[in-house]
Amino acid sequence: MASQIAHVIYTKKYLEQYPRVDADLFILGTLFVDIRRIAKEINRSATHHAFHKIDLNFSDLSAFQAGWKFHLWCDMKREEILNKYKFYLLKHTTELGHLPAKLLEDEILYGKYDNWEKLGYLLNNPPVIKLDLPIEQKTIERWYAIIAKYFEKKPDDKTMKAFLFKQSSLRKKSADIVDVVRKLRNNRIAAEILSGVPGEILG
Repeated sequence: MASQIAHVIYTKKYLEQYPRVDADLFILGTLFVDIRRIAKEINRSATHHAFHKIDLNFSDLSAFQAGWKFHLWCDMKREEILNKYKFYLLKHTTELGHLPAKLLEDEILYGKYDNWEKLGYLLNNPPVIKLDLPIEQKTIERWYAIIAKYFEKKPDDKTMKAFLFKQSSLRKKSADIVDVVRKLRNNRIAAEILSGVPGEILG
């Protein structure tokens, strides 16, 4: 599974190949999925097990739902790629779970997107999102605002820690997670593998 910046890069590659007039809603759907980190009223399965089959068939789905499903597909595909290169056998890649590696991937990939300001505006001004989940619009808006702040500059120790601190489930571990990111930065092979994921994500 990937973090938010990586998902933007994956989505950019998809939309370059398959342009959509409703691309903004597709992106919002892609970035919605991890909202359970701040929404205590739902659990992970509510967003990560929302579709019976995870593939790139988006027929009969709204643009928002299609982006949501694409997020899940990319999570699955990314794990296949990392396992192919035996990524998780490398030093520090599983320390404190997989989150430090996800954040390092965000840092590495940030420069592959050049319209963060426009995306930030979209995230800070989302339309009303109607869902079959017990999540209020204000919670959705708060999640998008947290992501928009994270997107303002290339991630570093300070911005990563701030991003994690805003997520209640990660707050107490934020400093430790960033410490592991620092270790991973020195793992050249791990960084090379992460930098190559976007090139393989669509096959």
